[in-house]
Amino acid sequence: MLRERHQIFLSLFVASDAAIVTASAWGAWWIRFRLMEDVMPYGAIVDDHMIPFWTTAPVMLFVAAMLHLYKPRRDEHFLREFKSILRTTIIGSISLVAVLTLFRNELTPGVTLNNLQFVIWAVLCLVGMTINHYLLRNMLKWARRRGFNIRPVAIIGTGPTGQQICRTLRLNSWTGIQPSFFITHEENSDLKELEGLPVCGGLDSLDDLLKKESPSGVFIAMPNAMAGRIEDLMTVLGNYPMDVRVVPDLTFRFIMNMNTSDLDGVPILSIRESPLNGWGGILKRFLDVMGSLSALIVFGIPMLVMAVLIRLSGPGPVFFRQRRHTANGREFSIFKFRTMRELSPEQAAAEEKSEEWKRGDQNRVTWLGRILRRTSLDELPQLLNVLRGDMSLVGPRPLAAGEVADARDAWQGFMLRQNVRSGITGWAQVHGLRGEASNRIRLLYDLHYIRNWSVLFDFWIVLLTIRRIFKDPSAQ
Repeated sequence: MLRERHQIFLSLFVASDAAIVTASAWGAWWIRFRLMEDVMPYGAIVDDHMIPFWTTAPVMLFVAAMLHLYKPRRDEHFLREFKSILRTTIIGSISLVAVLTLFRNELTPGVTLNNLQFVIWAVLCLVGMTINHYLLRNMLKWARRRGFNIRPVAIIGTGPTGQQICRTLRLNSWTGIQPSFFITHEENSDLKELEGLPVCGGLDSLDDLLKKESPSGVFIAMPNAMAGRIEDLMTVLGNYPMDVRVVPDLTFRFIMNMNTSDLDGVPILSIRESPLNGWGGILKRFLDVMGSLSALIVFGIPMLVMAVLIRLSGPGPVFFRQRRHTANGREFSIFKFRTMRELSPEQAAAEEKSEEWKRGDQNRVTWLGRILRRTSLDELPQLLNVLRGDMSLVGPRPLAAGEVADARDAWQGFMLRQNVRSGITGWAQVHGLRGEASNRIRLLYDLHYIRNWSVLFDFWIVLLTIRRIFKDPSAQ
């Protein structure tokens, strides 16, 4: 029954999108050749033929199906659906132009279609489909909150994980998934009620309970110690037409990003897999190389001027080098412009053992060094680290070996940040967390960045960095 209900809602979305896409073809023609008939960016309009309206819906819906636009989204925020609509509209528009170009002799013989009309059509499709999906989703949420289209589920497991799932489902009532009763995993349990729901029995009576209560789905939320019982449960659940979800008994705040996959039929649950594996990592590396090369071209001459001034400011090398940690715990030498007076080997060894090494002795900072630090220009040589593959333009700040060891022992989950390359700038840095900022606070920002990484997120951090670069109160 649930499958049929899903098909009804799916048909509603598909039919309404098809109507909108088709109507957008008529709307684009009317806007272009009625409201904008005097707009002629390329000279006189050749003709006023409309995009063949009967080709628009099949092409757009085919692309939507390929991009899984119509998958069930009960437990997703609408922003993720909007991204799918945007992706579908862009690829669908390109696909329609390609189809009409390749088969113009068969579909539009002797007709030249106006380019601006396609742009207007794409915008109308995006706006129309977004409004349509938003209204339909909210209509379904409204109905679910009032008791319609509800899917009652059972929770197997009365431990902390099962209780957390119950509370989470109640807080997100718009999903329409409603916990109705618990099934305890404990033998000889006297528990009759939990989280305001009845505890109807134990695992030994699972078959009888499912026949009696007929839930639409089951959440298995048992402790890790009872993982061996899941296979027996699946044998029983396989006799009923219901959805089955397994909730791992994990400490979720230390999970970087979780997804499921299979390897030759073997299911695999990825808990600490870097989002930059695969194409994500290739794309980020490409952008790092292009970005660092562009920055070196722009700042090449200023960097040469800075190097000359540093050399003239006193004895010592132009670059300051220090061993830092990057992805997978690999050590590398980070480059910075030298901003402090040179020390003898004996003085340097004594300073490394003092608290001044952690802060950076301000008495040794040169006049030029103060300017470079305040504007963060002392970090420009790290563009060379990016080209070498030691760092990325955006990522967690690289820490010294001693800092990594201390933080690893002090903060559980700290090493999750070592799954990606360190960056010149990052989410923590644009929020002013540098210098003596707590590693614990920086960890929270770094993990947020890793979990939510995207190209647009990197671009936004770069923009925030440019805005802060001349007015960062934490730069010293």
